[in-house]
Amino acid sequence: MNLKFKVSFEKKDIIDYIFITIGCFITAISLVSFMIPNNIIAGGVSGLAIIVYRTVGLTVGFQMLFYNVILFLLGFLLLGIGFGIKSIYSAVILSLLIEFLQGIGFPAFHCQLSTADYLLIALYSGVIAGAGMGIVMWRGASTGGTDIVAMIINKYLHISTGSGLLLTDSIITALAIIIFGPFVAMYGIITIFTTSKMIDAILEGVGTTRTAFIISEKLESIKNIIMEQMERGATIFDATGAYTNLKKPVLMVSVRRREISQIRRIVKNEDKKAFMIIVNNSEVFGEGFKNIG
Repeated sequence: MNLKFKVSFEKKDIIDYIFITIGCFITAISLVSFMIPNNIIAGGVSGLAIIVYRTVGLTVGFQMLFYNVILFLLGFLLLGIGFGIKSIYSAVILSLLIEFLQGIGFPAFHCQLSTADYLLIALYSGVIAGAGMGIVMWRGASTGGTDIVAMIINKYLHISTGSGLLLTDSIITALAIIIFGPFVAMYGIITIFTTSKMIDAILEGVGTTRTAFIISEKLESIKNIIMEQMERGATIFDATGAYTNLKKPVLMVSVRRREISQIRRIVKNEDKKAFMIIVNNSEVFGEGFKNIG
């Protein structure tokens, strides 16, 4: 019995890593074929790496590896977060794949200085990168990057993680405007938007908000971390187990799509045996979301 469970678990891990590798390969194609040749800056570590590549000449892949190693180490030291081997693997393999594709001369699409060309490049790079990143996130990993910086800013400056991520990506976009001019930077914003929508399509469907229902023996600590780090309100209500007939508290919290990975990480770090349901919302009204009126 235990042997069967172990075999199936290992098989699932192998499948996860296969999909993560495929997702990283697709993302690397977007960077090598579209973003890097045309200086499309879509924020994050890759955007910073392209800026340095164009100004100093350091290759993008190894830059991303270097930045992610520093960010993961900072995360461990300052946040004490267990990022998971899958995320570390995906960050490393993405960097190596970028170096490999550039090394073998993978086709790069250079656009002329026309609006139509740049628009197509921005859209294609966003769709392809979003598909790759969506596959990576679907298998429970991430490619590292500025979300770690945002979490550090949240802890020490008490700025929400979403605002911290917006701040770091805005700084990188501002650098792109200074170095490449506003024309190219504007198309980077289109790529960011397209990437986000493609990730949504793969991961979550059309909704932009989710509600998590959490049952755990460590519900109090989970609730406190969500309220402090994510600055989200929460509701606790009692539920009765159909089989045990025992009453247990349930934590309900509504979040935006981009915050799902953070809430999963919080629950996992506090209680790996927790029971959690994440459902799509049609709309959410109230503080932090839409206004009713």
